[in-house]
Amino acid sequence: MSAPTPAPGKAGSELILRVLSAIVLAALTVGTLWAGGWVFAALSAVAAVLILREWMAMSGPFAFRAAPWALMAFLAVTVMMAREQPLQSLAFSALVAAALMLARVTEPRVAWLSLGVLYAGVPAIAVVALRGADTQTFASTGAVAVIFVLAVVWATDTAAYFSGRLIGGPKLAPRFSPKKTWSGAIGGAVAGVIAGSLVVVAANIGFSVPVALVALLLSVVGQAGDLAESAMKRHFGVKDSGVLIPGHGGIMDRVDGLVAALAVAAAIGLGRDWLAGVGIAGGLLIW
Repeated sequence: MSAPTPAPGKAGSELILRVLSAIVLAALTVGTLWAGGWVFAALSAVAAVLILREWMAMSGPFAFRAAPWALMAFLAVTVMMAREQPLQSLAFSALVAAALMLARVTEPRVAWLSLGVLYAGVPAIAVVALRGADTQTFASTGAVAVIFVLAVVWATDTAAYFSGRLIGGPKLAPRFSPKKTWSGAIGGAVAGVIAGSLVVVAANIGFSVPVALVALLLSVVGQAGDLAESAMKRHFGVKDSGVLIPGHGGIMDRVDGLVAALAVAAAIGLGRDWLAGVGIAGGLLIW
């Protein structure tokens, strides 16, 4: 029996819906990034809570019924704290995740809650830490650092999709994502490096080989994060992480690559800040 033929115009309508949703999300992200301060921290906290909620919906239900609500409240407060105390926020998240991992002795599925706290919390804390506490619109290094990561990931995703469709070739990881190809991965990485380099040049920070290598690393890490989320969805037998975003699915489906890239970007920034005292955003961009 053949598959049903899509209704005329349905594919076009879905594409329009996807584009409109993407424009709204991009505008919201850019607007709050421009505002900075508590506004950006609040959006990051909301995003973290929504990601954790989708994570729990896929991996639950859990015997400890109060735990999900308590964790979402904890995550919101912890992400907001990262504006001033990012290391303490990371430490609190790690402690809660460790406690949940120990609790899996009595409830094995709680281990997924532990991973969910880290998956939702670490990138949200990372992006707030990169942006910093200032409200200097796009003139600050913190804002440029976040734009840098966004540009690398978004360019990677877009170029990987189109180069993969145009060139085709061997599959990248057919077990987890049958449509992704090596040509798409390479094309995405090239575009990510170009996009990141253009951001630092436009911000008068200047191009350097280390910055290009950082962009390449974030591009590869972002693609790995995309595959990891695909693997999780296959494990739990779901197509999308949720239905929050029209035409796209859940928020996890839109930020899977960004989650991993933000965590690595903040780790680089923190490491270089510790060595050279240039700030987290400066540690990422200024070499």
